[in-house]
Amino acid sequence: MDERCDVVVVGFGAAGLAAALGAIDAGVAREKRDLRIVVLERASREDRGGNTRWSTATFRMKDPITLNDDFVSAFESRTVDAEAYVATLAENAVDTLAWTIDKGLVFTPNPDLYLTSDDPRIWPEGAGAAIVEVLGRHVEEATRGRFFGPRGSLAIGVEIRYETAATSVKLDASGAITGIEVTNAAGELESIPTRTIVLASGGFQGNAEMMTQHVGFFVPPISRGGRHDRGEGIRMALEAGARATGQWDEYHPLPADPRTSELGLMTFAAVMQTVPYSVLVNNAGERFMDEGADSMDHLYDIVGRSVQLQPRQSAFAVFDERVRRIPGYTKALAKDLVQEPYGAATIEELAAIIGVPAGALRSTIDGFNAGAVADPPGYDPTAKDGVATADGVVPPKSNWAHRIDEPPFYAFPVTCANVFTFGGVGTNENAEVVDGEGTPIPGLYAAGEMTGLYHDDYVGATSVLRGLVFGKIAGEGAVEYVLCEE
Repeated sequence: MDERCDVVVVGFGAAGLAAALGAIDAGVAREKRDLRIVVLERASREDRGGNTRWSTATFRMKDPITLNDDFVSAFESRTVDAEAYVATLAENAVDTLAWTIDKGLVFTPNPDLYLTSDDPRIWPEGAGAAIVEVLGRHVEEATRGRFFGPRGSLAIGVEIRYETAATSVKLDASGAITGIEVTNAAGELESIPTRTIVLASGGFQGNAEMMTQHVGFFVPPISRGGRHDRGEGIRMALEAGARATGQWDEYHPLPADPRTSELGLMTFAAVMQTVPYSVLVNNAGERFMDEGADSMDHLYDIVGRSVQLQPRQSAFAVFDERVRRIPGYTKALAKDLVQEPYGAATIEELAAIIGVPAGALRSTIDGFNAGAVADPPGYDPTAKDGVATADGVVPPKSNWAHRIDEPPFYAFPVTCANVFTFGGVGTNENAEVVDGEGTPIPGLYAAGEMTGLYHDDYVGATSVLRGLVFGKIAGEGAVEYVLCEE
C-alpha cells in the first residue's frame, strides 16, 4: 500500500472497535475530509473480536449512569502509579456507555452470571459478542461511506483487513510514526504508511513462549479468542521505545471445565456457579481451599490460582442433588456451552468415574460432613449465609457449609484458564503510549489488555470497560494528532 493513511487500528475487540469508531466520529465532527482509517484483525471475519467476543463483558456499575461505590477505591491495592488513568476511566465510563448505547447496545443487570454476588454489575444484552457485532457493524457501514457532516458528505475512507497481523512499527528519526508492517492474508509482508497507530491487540496469553518466559508456565486461554492474543502489539510498542508496565509474571485466572476445549473453546460458567456450594478436591481426593470464603465475583481468581497449584493442575467440584435444586442453577450453567457434570449414586462410584481414590474421597466427604450443617433453615444460595464448618475441619468452609449427603452425587472437572495477562505497555490518560520518561511517542496509542495496569489481582468487571473507554479516547486522539500535523 503506497497511499498513506491517517489511522491504523490493530485489533477488532472492544478497544479496537471503540478506537475505530472514535476516530470515525471525530473525523465526522471535525469534518476531516479524506480521512483514511485501516482496521487490522488477525482472525477471520467469522472469528473476529478476540477475547471480547467470548467475554461476559460485565461492567462494574449499578446501571449505565452509576458507577459502583468502590469503583475507584477497588484499584488502590491492585495497581501501581495509576491514579490519573483510573480517574480518567471513572470520569469517562458513563459517557462512553451512553455512546455505545447510541450505537445500539442495550445494558441490563446481570442476575445470572453469579448465583451469589456482592458487587452490582451490568452487561450488554448478548454479552461480549454483542459488542463485537453491534460496533463492528458500524465500522463495516463506514467502509461503505455512510457518513455525512453538517455541510454534506465526507469522503472518509475506512478499510477492514482480516487475517492480517501487525509485525512492527516504523518511526522516523524524530521518533514519530511513519508506518506499520504487517503480514497480510496471503502471508506476504506489507508496509502500510500511516500517521498514527492505535494498538489494541490484547495480551500474550495465546503465546506459550512469552507465558513461559514471564509467568513461568503456560495456562490455556479461557476462550478461543485468546489464542489470537500473542503479544506482538506489546513487543512492537516496546521496540518503539514504550515503557513496560503492569505485572508481567501475573495473569487473570478463572476456573474452567476443561472438557469444553473439545468444543473449540473454554468456558468457566458451570464451574463458577457451583464452586461455593461444592467442595473442591484434587486428584488425591483432598480438599485444598475454603470454597465458601466469599461470593464468586470475589473468589474466581483465588479458585483458579488454587487449582493451578494442585497436582496435574486440576481438581473436581463435588456436590449433591441439593445443589441441583437451586433455583436458576440450570440457567446459570450456559447449557449451550457446558457439558453435564459427572454423576453417580454413591461417592465411591463417583470417585471411580473421575479417577480419584475412592477411600480418600469418602474420607474427605465424611470429614467435611462431620463439621457441616445437615439441613439449615432458610438455605439461600443467593447470599452469603455465614453457615460455616465446625472447628477442626481443615480447610474450613465459611459459607454454605451444608452436608454433601443427598444422592445422586456430582462432580465438575476444574482446571485453571487464562483470561488475559497483566504485563503490558505504559500509556497516559490520553491513551498515548509513553516511553520510560513518561513522554508520549508521537502518533502511537494503545488501549485494552495490552496496556499494563493490574497487579496481584484483577479488579473485576473493568477490563472490557477500560478497553471501550480508552479505545475511544485513543481513536479521537489519533484524529486530533493528524489534524495538528496538517
